[in-house]
Amino acid sequence: MKNKTPKIKIKLKRSQRLTKMGQIIYLTCSNFDANNLWESAASCSFGFIFSFVPLALIILTVLVGILRVSPGILEYVNVFAQEIESIVDIRPFLNNIINKRNFHIVDVFLAFWIIWMARKLFQSIVRALYKIFNSVTKRRGILNQAIMFISEFIIVIIIAAIIIFTFSFNQLVTSNFFEPLQEFLPSIVSQNSHTIVTIAMYFIIFFCTLLAYKFISGINPPLWMCFIYSLLDTLCFYLISLWVSEFINLTNYNIVYGTISTIIVLMMKVYFFFLFFLFFAQMIYVTQNFQLLLKCEVYLLPASERHGWMLKLRRMLFINPAALKTTTNTKTCEPGDTVFNAGDKAENVYYIRTGTITEHIDGSPDVIYEKGSFVGDTLCLLDQTFRGYGIATTNCKLIVFSEDEFKELMKKSPKAASKALAKMSEI
Repeated sequence: MKNKTPKIKIKLKRSQRLTKMGQIIYLTCSNFDANNLWESAASCSFGFIFSFVPLALIILTVLVGILRVSPGILEYVNVFAQEIESIVDIRPFLNNIINKRNFHIVDVFLAFWIIWMARKLFQSIVRALYKIFNSVTKRRGILNQAIMFISEFIIVIIIAAIIIFTFSFNQLVTSNFFEPLQEFLPSIVSQNSHTIVTIAMYFIIFFCTLLAYKFISGINPPLWMCFIYSLLDTLCFYLISLWVSEFINLTNYNIVYGTISTIIVLMMKVYFFFLFFLFFAQMIYVTQNFQLLLKCEVYLLPASERHGWMLKLRRMLFINPAALKTTTNTKTCEPGDTVFNAGDKAENVYYIRTGTITEHIDGSPDVIYEKGSFVGDTLCLLDQTFRGYGIATTNCKLIVFSEDEFKELMKKSPKAASKALAKMSEI
């Protein structure tokens, strides 16, 4: 059994790292559009409108029902509830819970029923993530519904726990021990501060996003990757929310739409959130499968004679895929060097990063392969031999794909396989 030489990645230069980042962004955008995630974001935001009020009510039920023994936290819940007061008036609901002395089995049933009715949002999110990550382990039927239900219930408990923690933290920093802090940061540590409530809400968004990326994707991405993209998602949502709050005057829209304008603006923010959420989920998929996607994109590169700025940008980004280089798959040739001989079995496929190769075939015109071309791809798939001698006519830099590596690409990429079939039909 042959010992395979380990493939060690070649360290990229700064310009090559920037190019790699551009390739990741391009692949993310192209896959985002191909998966039609614009509509998925709209579906998730629509589901949110149906799920938001039930979930908010059940969270408040947990908080008030369990912790009404502490009058202080009731005031804190009221501050937290003001964030949704323009959407739905929950004061009668809160008063009704506060005035109740005991919980009955009916209350428990209603709590589970509210969560069950709110599952539409989670189903929309899961369907969108399945579309992104091509998950093949989709759960269906009763098991799927049970998992949705349990997930929503756990999230409700987590959100309630975060609210309790922020209340406890607020109570702590308002004590006499932290009096110097109160003088410097009054907007944060005051009892009725909206700042700490806002921080808690964005932390909830970050935490739920992290859980979704890690556990719903089906491919178990690294925790550090989920953390970074969850943080970016939350930051982008914060910035867009800030922009909407600064530049959209609800007073103007209230004249036309009435109180529904608040819901319209909320839905706009939610839509942008899910756009960012799905975009960064797509970026996780691209980052984790970058090598395969890069090989596919290089193989599908448009011809140099194609017009259009998008095609030119695509060719510019992927024509020199430095991120594919390893210590074992790179080859440099000088003018006159033989790349392959007539009769050699096409066990390797050559991608020309730079330079030109001319294939001399007895009794036939020479075939010229230029920068961005694949040499021997169809022959490799058909287990055939080279017809002529491949000679480097200029200084060449090649990336060499083994037979197994190239055939694996054909198996995993239907688009690449389709192009290969089209080339074989022209032979």
